[in-house]
Amino acid sequence: MTPTFSSHGYGDVEVYAERIDDDKPASIAAIFTPAQGTDGSVSDAEDAGGRIAATAEFPKGQWRAHLTIPLAEDADYVLSSDNARIAFAYLSERDDILDVGVRYVWPVPTADDDMTAGRASVHFQPIARWMNDPNGLCYFQGRYHMFYQFNPFGWQWDQMHWGHAVSRDLIHWTHLPVAFDPQPLLYLDRGQTGGAFSGSAIPIDNDGVPCAGDDATALAVFFTRDLTRKDGTEGVRDEWQVRAISHDGITFGLEKCVVSRHDGDSIDGFSINFRDSKVEAVYAADGSVAYNIMAVATNLPVDGPTAPPAAAIALFRTEGPSITKDDWTYCGPGLLDSSHPGTASLECPDYFTLDATDVACGSLMFYTDPQGRYEPVGWYTGTFDTHGLIHTTHRGYCDYGSAWYASQTFLERRDGGARRIQIGWIPDWHKIRVETPNGVNGAMTLPRELHVKDGKLVSRPVAEVYDHALGKTLADGDCADEPGDVEVPGNAWYARLTDLEPTTRMVIARIGDSEMLLTRTVGTVRITTTGAATDGIDFDMAAPEAQTIEVFYDHGIVEVFADGNAATLLFADSRADGEVVVPNAGHLTVRQLRL
Repeated sequence: MTPTFSSHGYGDVEVYAERIDDDKPASIAAIFTPAQGTDGSVSDAEDAGGRIAATAEFPKGQWRAHLTIPLAEDADYVLSSDNARIAFAYLSERDDILDVGVRYVWPVPTADDDMTAGRASVHFQPIARWMNDPNGLCYFQGRYHMFYQFNPFGWQWDQMHWGHAVSRDLIHWTHLPVAFDPQPLLYLDRGQTGGAFSGSAIPIDNDGVPCAGDDATALAVFFTRDLTRKDGTEGVRDEWQVRAISHDGITFGLEKCVVSRHDGDSIDGFSINFRDSKVEAVYAADGSVAYNIMAVATNLPVDGPTAPPAAAIALFRTEGPSITKDDWTYCGPGLLDSSHPGTASLECPDYFTLDATDVACGSLMFYTDPQGRYEPVGWYTGTFDTHGLIHTTHRGYCDYGSAWYASQTFLERRDGGARRIQIGWIPDWHKIRVETPNGVNGAMTLPRELHVKDGKLVSRPVAEVYDHALGKTLADGDCADEPGDVEVPGNAWYARLTDLEPTTRMVIARIGDSEMLLTRTVGTVRITTTGAATDGIDFDMAAPEAQTIEVFYDHGIVEVFADGNAATLLFADSRADGEVVVPNAGHLTVRQLRL
């Protein structure tokens, strides 16, 4: 199918494409459709579909390209490719892009693929292709920004780009142009991979000092540039941390390397994993910014050169409050965790103070816990010492399911208050999603607000979830009085279960011989599956005192909340409509999920 579109106020079409034959030139052309016609101001070049408005050539030697083609206003076009496969394309360049977003040209729904299979109703996803880690979460000039790891070329992980979206309420998101591409070398060399890996964002004032988002004049992003040879072992890899500044929240200035593991003898010993820079301001007693910390995921030796290194967070700091003076220096490890054998790194680290308690978080890369959960995200609470190392007094998981990874938090400072918000990536470790030609692989969790209670990091959905994502009430009463299933048009629902009996069971989903069951007994809340890829994993939520359980079910995405803990899972469910199976006890409220 040939992409066709009308410009309607957009100035450019941006195209991600791959060269088919490396030995031949490749290009993409925007062609006026015959019905539109042109005047003498455009090229006289002819094509079977109409006159060529503009053509973009692949740069010499590139096997992949991000091409920007200028458009005449209010015209109808066809995208034509010569020796190239169009993977992803959208309309951009307009003054109100933050409000209206991009408009997708490719992929688009077709008769053979309507692009609805497996799509979530209220969980953020890109229009298509692969997505992973949330990046650059922040509140800036009236909008929440979410960047994310993105592959516009296919269903699987590949060279990493930064996708971008904004929201006024953390629920409804507007898609924006891709913010960062991989390094140009990666579009030249098929033997290299990597790109724009994970990182963070922080609003700043004119002096480069972190500030409340509504007072900010610029947005500073920090992220990892990765270069890895495709040799199957990742044995040849380099990673460094860069900074880029934006004044409009859309376009960014030149990148500058601010931290490299090769900078001086003091930081020798880092593993090949040296990434996911997370920047946080550190505040003085008077509320001003004293300095800034950058947490970087790595491994560090702990018990001598012959012992396995510990998964670690490496800390860098500025001398003063500005993050734009390029005075980052290494100050030591912020966290060392040798208690999870086999962990390759503490990916996507977090490091902050909340409710007068110091907190560190990290994703346990390649680790499988005794219950069978793969790559859980750990939290650690305690006290930072004078060198920044956290002395842990309590620890746990940010999520007790099997579909939560690479989470990121940010501090929203607004209207005289502040809250710590967290979003996680919903991966598919168990191959539950079904690939389609123009489907989407990946989603984000609902935003959660964090607090520390009695040393424990606790979470629940932000208030906006209840205000904007909950729709029509489908049931509300005692389970004994409401036997049978509650039908849910759209297969996206919220259930709240209270007045729990000592033993309460709720079927979250049941399709044929496959089932996901939530069981609350004295001392525990756990989720189990039968006939599914997650059978045998013990999803104990570590919530022995739970008196209320909440379930968000969104086309097979499952988020369960109990006593400040959460569990995110995936269930194979392609049904257009669903149902809630009424539990055996308690009071049940069921509402639709909708945007």
